[in-house]
Amino acid sequence: MTEITLTEIRAAAERLAQAHHASTASAALLQEEVRAAIQPIYTRHQAQLDHTAEEEAHAYAVLAAMVAGAPHLFSKPRSLVIDGVRCGYRKEADTLDWDDDAALIDRLIVLNPEQADLCIRTQASLVIDAIEQLGAIDHRRLGIRRIAGADQPFITLGDSDVDKMVKAILSDAQRRQGEDETPKKKKGKAKAKEPA
Repeated sequence: MTEITLTEIRAAAERLAQAHHASTASAALLQEEVRAAIQPIYTRHQAQLDHTAEEEAHAYAVLAAMVAGAPHLFSKPRSLVIDGVRCGYRKEADTLDWDDDAALIDRLIVLNPEQADLCIRTQASLVIDAIEQLGAIDHRRLGIRRIAGADQPFITLGDSDVDKMVKAILSDAQRRQGEDETPKKKKGKAKAKEPA
């Protein structure tokens, strides 16, 4: 067997680099041709997509305002489904709240020393998941309040494969129009998980 030289390794590395560049160029050409082939179809339907996206956004806003304005209609049942559209009220996840992180850390160390390592990070911050697992008595002793999730109106649409494709297309149409209607979520200190 002959000994492999550094020159041969360099030559093999150059061949690999050339092969990689060639395969990357081929993939880029394929991607460009697919985009070019799809573009006329997309352009042909773009005006209709924009129009239907606008109509859907308006219909969503009208329904959302109606549901938000009539919570009394959703006591039992809490929601209704009409032709794949579900709307009504559902309870948000509970959250935990406390006044001061430092004070809670001190109370955890004093009152729950066996749990302190799980609930406190080494840089003295709280581990929310571990605190959530403490019982209600521990929460009271430590000064942690459980804030019940409030009822919030909601609307969902069916999620078939066609629905997913339509959502992606409508999302793109709304993005191009600058009409992203998704509300910003409120952030609490922590979301409490239901005990298992």
